[in-house]
Amino acid sequence: MKRLSIIVPVYQVEKYIRACVESIFRQGLEEELFDVILVNDGTRDESFERIADIIQQHKNISVIEQENQGLSAARNTGLEKATGDYVLFLDSDDVLVDNTLKPMLQDLEQHKPDLLVAGFIKLENLEQYTHLPIPKADYRSYKLTSSDLFINHLNPRECYVWRTLYRREFLNENDLRFISGIYFEDVPFTTECYLKAQNCLRTNHIFYIYRQRPDSIVSAINKRKVMDFHQGIAHLWKIRKTMTLSRNEQRKLMDIIFATFSVETWYITHSPELLAERKDFVKDLKEQVPDLCFTNGMKQRFISLMFKLMPSLYLKIKSL
Repeated sequence: MKRLSIIVPVYQVEKYIRACVESIFRQGLEEELFDVILVNDGTRDESFERIADIIQQHKNISVIEQENQGLSAARNTGLEKATGDYVLFLDSDDVLVDNTLKPMLQDLEQHKPDLLVAGFIKLENLEQYTHLPIPKADYRSYKLTSSDLFINHLNPRECYVWRTLYRREFLNENDLRFISGIYFEDVPFTTECYLKAQNCLRTNHIFYIYRQRPDSIVSAINKRKVMDFHQGIAHLWKIRKTMTLSRNEQRKLMDIIFATFSVETWYITHSPELLAERKDFVKDLKEQVPDLCFTNGMKQRFISLMFKLMPSLYLKIKSL
């Protein structure tokens, strides 16, 4: 059975961290089969006091200290320290479903894929996750090419890093890391992983509970976070230019870039404060991706033309 490293960045999550870490040790796994890497990203609250007893009880937990650098950098730090054949990036405000990792690890041992993509559920009531009626079924998975996984199974608005188990050497061989210092880093990372993988597995097996808390990164959008969209779009645009992709892969990649752009414009046009800064957003995006254009269908072409000729006015009209 493959050994797994579970990487958990920790920052200002004292309300949620204990449930997260406890869920790791309810997987029915022998502790020599996995380790847990907690990356203290300069948290200022009592997150580690809340789990001090758990850390003391388990020899397969390590804690890495660093100054606050953000989620991307914390994940990269954990990945550099990981020794498992596979890695799982677990967000510290989420939880794993009890006894769901074992069949996935058995699958990894048998097929040795670059990626194993699994199922998840979203939860807004953070206190009731232990009572969710999660359907139980025999574990099943199926093989996919990376192209099939990318084109048919990647939702542009759900590029969640944590729903996938990654072969560590695959990440290292392809120098796949998160763009340090930015928010919304999941989109470029997930996209590149899906495109570069060779052997992939997909399962509907639900193992992850995404707890959507009201004070999360996504819920507190500001100018800095909107600007971070541009680095992600620039990275995706570079992939489009440098990788040899099929026509369908090019089309899907364009849809992902357009979806990222659309999320950014939604935030801008739904906030008077951000809308007032729209000229700065337009200038920064055009500097980072000067030849940005959208070509899939009439809607994309029209929006692309409007953004090229009258971007500030386009955002103002869209806000109305």
